[in-house]
Amino acid sequence: MPRRHAEARPATIIDVAREAGVSFKTVSRVLNGETNVREQTKARVLSAVKTLDYRTNHNARNLRARQSRIICLLYANPSRNYVGEVHLGALQRCQAEGYSLITEDCSDDPGSVLALRSETQLAGAILTPPLSDDEPLMAQLRERRLPFVRIAPSEATEQGRDVAIDDVAAAREMTEYLIGLGHRRIGFIRGAASHAQAARRLEGYLAALKSHGIEADPELIAEGDFTFDSGISCAEQLLDLPEKPTAIFASNDDMAAGVIAACYRRQVHIPEDLSVAGFDDTPLAATISPSLTTIYQPSRELASEAVGLLLEEIAGPSEVPRRHLLDYRMVVRDSTAPPKA
Repeated sequence: MPRRHAEARPATIIDVAREAGVSFKTVSRVLNGETNVREQTKARVLSAVKTLDYRTNHNARNLRARQSRIICLLYANPSRNYVGEVHLGALQRCQAEGYSLITEDCSDDPGSVLALRSETQLAGAILTPPLSDDEPLMAQLRERRLPFVRIAPSEATEQGRDVAIDDVAAAREMTEYLIGLGHRRIGFIRGAASHAQAARRLEGYLAALKSHGIEADPELIAEGDFTFDSGISCAEQLLDLPEKPTAIFASNDDMAAGVIAACYRRQVHIPEDLSVAGFDDTPLAATISPSLTTIYQPSRELASEAVGLLLEEIAGPSEVPRRHLLDYRMVVRDSTAPPKA
């Protein structure tokens, strides 16, 4: 299973905060010689500075003194469950670090949002999929010299700082789990084509089939868009096939919930007649009936880590690309079982 990793690099103020067990804001107070810090805390920070051989970036410090403490989270994702988890993770980390968070829905026009925010001084921005691969948007951010970090961008784009999970490995593991239960006709509902994750999850599904000698059937791959309604329509398409699938793997929980709704209307029993699996493990997965077998994507942690990387970039800008991979895990619940004999 993938693990987070970091390349060798000079220590940053964020590293000092972690080493000392204090907040980014507290380290800043100590380094700036402010007096409202307890001696014991100050000693821990200075010890961490010495241990990590931290070198203060005076240019970055002067820049921060003029910056606001507002971070903007930009999103254009149809899944309210996913967006809610990301928002919460970013908000909690911002509050812990002494920053404020604002959110903007860029579904219609990311450029107009930036124009709207031009009067608000921002410390930086977090880009969520599919904005993580929006080149015009990133070009505007660079032109404004606004630091940004991307969540789950395309692996083909290696620039800046980003955080993700291994979507290919996760989707492969889920498909192999269904194969291990005895399923051979496994339907797959992919997400919106504009999301790099959709292609990677399809790649994992196809890789699992190939590794088990199962020929991929194009009729078993339906085109969704990460919404509940698309899950319903794709399920109808797959269940209308002359040779129906015995399992359906939807590449997010919203679409998987749509599959379950479509099955309920058709009186298809889950998991007796059809196994259903999802991806994300949003709160929806544990509350629907039957509860959903899914891949846990640490959406809150991804957002929190993105804020941390952004603060590192603000503290010490770097042109060296950095990617953090966080762990995923498979969560088995009531919606999957071996196929009928």
